[in-house]
Amino acid sequence: MREAPEVHEIAWPPELGPYDPHSHEIQANPFPHYVFMREKAPVLKVVTAQGGDQFYVSRFDDVQKTLRDAKRFSSAVVDPDKLRVIVLMDPPRHSHLRSLVSPAFTPKAVAAFQGQLQSLFEENFVPILKKGKGDICKEFTERMALGAIVSFLGLPMGDFEHLRDLSNRLHSYIGRVARHAPGGEGDEEGFLAVLDLLRDALEDARKNPKETIVAKFGEQIDAGLLTEEDFLHFCAFLFQAGQETTSILMANGFLTLAEQPALIPRLRENPQEIDRFIEELARLRAAPQKLARITTEEVEIAGFRLPAKAQVKLLPGSANRDSAKFPNGEVFDIDRDPAGHVGFGTGMHTCLGMWLARLETKIVFQSVVKMVSKVQLSRDMPIVPYLDGALLLTGPRSVHLELTPADPVA
Repeated sequence: MREAPEVHEIAWPPELGPYDPHSHEIQANPFPHYVFMREKAPVLKVVTAQGGDQFYVSRFDDVQKTLRDAKRFSSAVVDPDKLRVIVLMDPPRHSHLRSLVSPAFTPKAVAAFQGQLQSLFEENFVPILKKGKGDICKEFTERMALGAIVSFLGLPMGDFEHLRDLSNRLHSYIGRVARHAPGGEGDEEGFLAVLDLLRDALEDARKNPKETIVAKFGEQIDAGLLTEEDFLHFCAFLFQAGQETTSILMANGFLTLAEQPALIPRLRENPQEIDRFIEELARLRAAPQKLARITTEEVEIAGFRLPAKAQVKLLPGSANRDSAKFPNGEVFDIDRDPAGHVGFGTGMHTCLGMWLARLETKIVFQSVVKMVSKVQLSRDMPIVPYLDGALLLTGPRSVHLELTPADPVA
């Protein structure tokens, strides 16, 4: 077995420069680096001030195999009592918690929210369509996704800007604690504020029984099946991840319609293809870019040796574009079969919220292709990328679009 090359030992193309997981410029568009890494450095060693030696894995087969090998690649990369997030747990703790919460995330369970999701769509999208233009992220996808996860959890909607700020600070906190990210001012306070919000919701559910996720988890807590701390940390993670990734996925869907205008009439005439549109979107343009593991023993990936207790960073956004798995993988192709993509993960940590994300996105684009005849990027306003300094997510933070209604908007 060979030693993985260190980032500065490689002759990077001048137009790229060395890969840096904390570069805002690379986070805005990491995909050219991924192409080079898959070809020249499928396992890349990066030495960072925050986390020491880290090994970045970019090819599909290697990412998939690692995600499915929970015995040698542990998800418990931080003290489990400091951050009790299900994606950072190993069996048996992970298996126990997932068995308790997974019934709330089945396709049948999330289908009960279809009416609420449709109402959220109409409430937030119709005003933009009436204007004929707007920032699809700030004015629609962020509000749609946050409203969906708040409704799903049974939390009071409250002030949108306040909740969005809490989500941003929570993302920063989780990145700092679990992903060797630099973090941000007030991130821990944001995390604690979300926990307080969930405690209040739990107390309200006990006093005023309702059919909500929080109420169901409250019953499990009272029965001794689930600890309150596990509930709080799980729902806090769901609150942040469930809306942020879906918001970016939907925004990327609008970008795709702008790039390929023939998709709108095609999807309007063939609504059964919306599901494939969403899966290809999740393959090519899903937000998550980094999944963390730690080796439990010396291992080999793509012929390279990694020592025990090595920090491994898997790159699903690179894996999903690997042409060895998906021919012409850098291109959105609604006619391809995207089965097997890792946009929602794979293995025991497959995303619990994927059916909610799929349903939410399906409702949006089923409605959009009926109501809109053309989506165009605004010439005057540039796309603003999502930046957190950790390359956890990538995608648009702000996208100004011009929308042409299919019919006059009432």
